[in-house]
Amino acid sequence: MSDSPASSVNLFDLETQRCPYDAYKTLRDEAPVYQCPTTGMYVITRFDDVRQILTDTEHFTNETAYLTDATEPSPRALAVRNTFQEEGWVPAKTLNGRDDPDHKAVRSVFSDAFRPKKIQALEDEVRDLAGQLIDDFIDRGHCEWVRQFAIPLPLLIIGKQMGANPEDIWHIKEWTEAFFHRISLMQSEKEELISVRKEIEAQHYFQPIFERLRINPDDSLLSALVNTVIEEWGRPLNDNELHAEMMADTFVGGSETTTNAISAGVKLLIENPLAWEQLKSDPDRYLKVFIEEVLRLESPVLRLESPVQSLMRATAKDVELSGVMISAGSLINIRFAAANRDERRFDNPDVIDLDRPHPGGHMAFGSGKHHCLGAPLARRELHWSFKALVDRIDSMWFAEGKNDFSYHPHYLLRAMKSLHIEFKTR
Repeated sequence: MSDSPASSVNLFDLETQRCPYDAYKTLRDEAPVYQCPTTGMYVITRFDDVRQILTDTEHFTNETAYLTDATEPSPRALAVRNTFQEEGWVPAKTLNGRDDPDHKAVRSVFSDAFRPKKIQALEDEVRDLAGQLIDDFIDRGHCEWVRQFAIPLPLLIIGKQMGANPEDIWHIKEWTEAFFHRISLMQSEKEELISVRKEIEAQHYFQPIFERLRINPDDSLLSALVNTVIEEWGRPLNDNELHAEMMADTFVGGSETTTNAISAGVKLLIENPLAWEQLKSDPDRYLKVFIEEVLRLESPVLRLESPVQSLMRATAKDVELSGVMISAGSLINIRFAAANRDERRFDNPDVIDLDRPHPGGHMAFGSGKHHCLGAPLARRELHWSFKALVDRIDSMWFAEGKNDFSYHPHYLLRAMKSLHIEFKTR
């Protein structure tokens, strides 16, 4: 292994994180089940192997915490837990970190909120917000797309469902970014504790809202989370569980990563002018396929259990993948973004193809029992984002000298810091 090309791959390297796709190809071809020498975890990059992990609940578990710091916490993990305990609420396991029967029980709380009728009820709101955000800067001929559009659209939509004041959007963004960076596996201990205290600020913002909704329920998603009695448990979610779900599965899952998809889509269109012309020529025909290609090429979305560039799982039993035996109790890093560009599954996988057959055949929203509940809402947000763009803009390009195309350091997600564009309107 030491002499193979895979031995030079370092997924913690900032330059590799900026554009990881060559590294993913190397791993798929040379070491599809690669044991990272730094962490000991197994990195999985081929489509069929990833799908097996997602669907085989006998050999693979979501409850990875019990294989790391839960039994013998490190001093750093203890410092994080103690800070939460002394100043706020210790986050419980999230939906994505549970196996059945608890997973099924908690998932049922979210299922009603994401029924087709409720998603349809949000349609006009998402459409109008997308138009309003673009109209706010359309006459200037330029914008910073991430901050002026990609961040506020999904954050305002999920914020309303979570009972947040729209005027607090940028405070909430600070809190979601703190969580985003804390799970990056890239922070120092000092940086992690700063992030923890930002999360605790969010906890104290939402705790009074929980308490109000227990007394006066309404028809929001948050009210359902606060008040719905989980039949198998005989109680609703407690405060620790609510705070965990609020940060991980609703705000970060419902905004941070959809922001990344909206940002990635515009970058792809500017880099692929023929695809932009094709999309403009017949949006009704090509928009749906374009959205699926963005999801496949970037795997940026994590909304209620959908994947990101990668997530962690663990082996519950000894198992063999691509000829490699993995012992029970091993950490698994499944790389969705690598699987969605697997040549064994997709023709010309690195190319955006608006005529691609079966464009929804990727795993950007997961598979099996943990398939993303929020996928329909995420797709509607992407639809109206790019529909507003194509309806109003004729041509666009990167603003000269303003972009470094840098990404936040992160082992699991890929988030562009900013995207300055200029354009001509229709």
